Amino acid sequence: MIVLSRSVSLADNEVELSAIRAQGAGGQHVNKTSTAIHLRFDIRASSLPPFYKERLLAASHH
Repeated sequence: MIVLSRSVSLADNEVELSAIRAQGAGGQHVNKTSTAIHLRFDIRASSLPPFYKERLLAASHH
């Protein structure tokens, strides 16, 4: 569960996490290890309150 505030959280099944290779400069093992986490979730289908959904959707259009 990801806790966003005292009253708002996202259940684990609403979030998809995957390890990816980070972009940018790196060291000796840059092409061999996963060094970043990609987090994805469907805003519209989430259990977030309407206020949060509206703000996130508006921000994604900028």
